[in-house]
Amino acid sequence: MRVLVIGAGVGGLAVANGLLDSGHDVEVFEHAQQLRTTGAGITVWSNGTAALQQLGVDITEVGRQLDSLRAMTDTGRLLWEADLSEVTERLGSPTVQIPRRALIARMAQALPEGVLHFGKRCTRVTEHADHVSVEFADGTSADADLLIGADGQRSTVRSMLLDPEPAKPTGWASWQGLTSSALPVAAGHQTINIAGRNAHCGLIPTGEGLLHWWFDMPWKDGDSALSVADLRRIFRGWPEPVEALLASVTDDDLGFFPHVRHRVPHVWGGPRSTLLGDAVHAMPPAVAQAANQTFEDAWMLTNCLADVPAGSAPTAALRAYEQERRPRVMKVSRTAAFTSAQRSTPLQRLGRFPKWIATRSQVVSLRSGSNVLRGLAPSPSLA
Repeated sequence: MRVLVIGAGVGGLAVANGLLDSGHDVEVFEHAQQLRTTGAGITVWSNGTAALQQLGVDITEVGRQLDSLRAMTDTGRLLWEADLSEVTERLGSPTVQIPRRALIARMAQALPEGVLHFGKRCTRVTEHADHVSVEFADGTSADADLLIGADGQRSTVRSMLLDPEPAKPTGWASWQGLTSSALPVAAGHQTINIAGRNAHCGLIPTGEGLLHWWFDMPWKDGDSALSVADLRRIFRGWPEPVEALLASVTDDDLGFFPHVRHRVPHVWGGPRSTLLGDAVHAMPPAVAQAANQTFEDAWMLTNCLADVPAGSAPTAALRAYEQERRPRVMKVSRTAAFTSAQRSTPLQRLGRFPKWIATRSQVVSLRSGSNVLRGLAPSPSLA
């Protein structure tokens, strides 16, 4: 089939790779003038790396494989530690931290010349009995058998097809960055999460001396912007290496990311259209699954469309994709929202629990929210 993808972010590029490998004719239209390489790092969990591998994208050589996830309080008390090496062994695919720009570049480089089109802002979508049409702000248009909206949480395609209501703020936001660091954590394979009553932070090694760091705090529209000096004041006295990290960065390194969540509809498009990723299920980053669920979407949609021949109506395949993905996406979105809402729970009430429980919890959580991992045989100890 001829397929148009709106949006050249991680979702649009992932599904383009999968559909091209399946023999479809794909074009990707991006409103920006070039690939958007902003953003910090992305944690690609076992479900995400498995999905990308089956879409023909291998990131294991360009990211940093994570072997441990450690959580502690702002007083330095250990809450739990999960063995991500064991998670990798049980699920058959690793957890990799990768700069967003490196992930975008890797997926874009795999696409044939002429697939990507920049400076193309979608302004109108019209579905016909035998095709779908897209109009762009520059006066051009394109026709195809199928349209995929992968244009993020402010999706133009979603607003035209389904729901003009934007994703709603959750009341939290992240201040984050990706910087070169001489701190030992940057050279390791362990991600560190530190939780206070009204603030959280994390430090994640991202390879080649890069460290992805984030600071989460309550935020509402109209609140004043925070500077690095503000973060140094708010996080003074937190466990090392928080203060050392903040001493090494500047306001130029600081990115701002408000947390939002979408209502996930029952149907994601029309007879010849659908959505994937943040366009349909934007969620807060509390469980670091937004990009991973996007990769799962791309993998499932590619599989559902694999046997649909040119000239055939794709409607049944699109609805099958949505019906398969929606229960998993809803589960992960609810977990992310619940986790975010519980961030102000007094942490002194939380007791420490053993590594094997934390590790098992990661395995169960990842598998329960995944379509791509569901086909893998469970470990005998989890059966």
